[in-house]
Amino acid sequence: MRKLHVCGTETLMAELTRAVLLLTLAISMTGCGMLAQDRAKGTETVPEPVTPEQKSTASPSNPDAAILADFNARLDNYVKQQRALLKDSPIEEDATPEQIKARQDTIAAELRAIRKDAKPGDIFTPQVAALFKRLMYPEVKEQPREVKQALEEEDGEVAQVQLKVNASWPASEPLTTVPANLLTVLPQLPMDVEYRISNKRHLVLRDVDANIIVDYIYNAIR
Repeated sequence: MRKLHVCGTETLMAELTRAVLLLTLAISMTGCGMLAQDRAKGTETVPEPVTPEQKSTASPSNPDAAILADFNARLDNYVKQQRALLKDSPIEEDATPEQIKARQDTIAAELRAIRKDAKPGDIFTPQVAALFKRLMYPEVKEQPREVKQALEEEDGEVAQVQLKVNASWPASEPLTTVPANLLTVLPQLPMDVEYRISNKRHLVLRDVDANIIVDYIYNAIR
């Protein structure tokens, strides 16, 4: 009888463990589904801060939090407009380079029409620009040589783009990346846009899918 009782207890525990695992899996799948729905609806835009510096800036106790919130709201508005256009212009996975370029040009033209009155400072407001410069300055000052080297391509080529909101990033110019130490202090961006650098000092917000300049900060890197 005792042996039967032990076996029954073990069976019950095994069933409970299995039930818990199934419940955990179901919750996980539901969460993934909700994230996918949010992305499809265009409701998930600006990601959460990741690095300690980003979290510090976003903290409600930080005076800069309000400026960051304003930046995120402006960016959120742009990204939702862009995602709506992308949703209306789907592209096949096996699309040719020509088809991809044609779609890029179409999205860019539609964004220009929607943002025909866009101007510098619409997203990078003066307050945001001042904040970004202040966040990056210590990093540049501590590692000036490393930052300078990171802003040059392997062949020494430097992007020199004539900056204009809604203009395309020229195919002839390299897409100079932002040094890693500067990215740790700047706000996280959604996958739809990215930071780029022109002339070694100007910070650019570029639309990845449309290849257009969304906004920029002159002399951001000092």
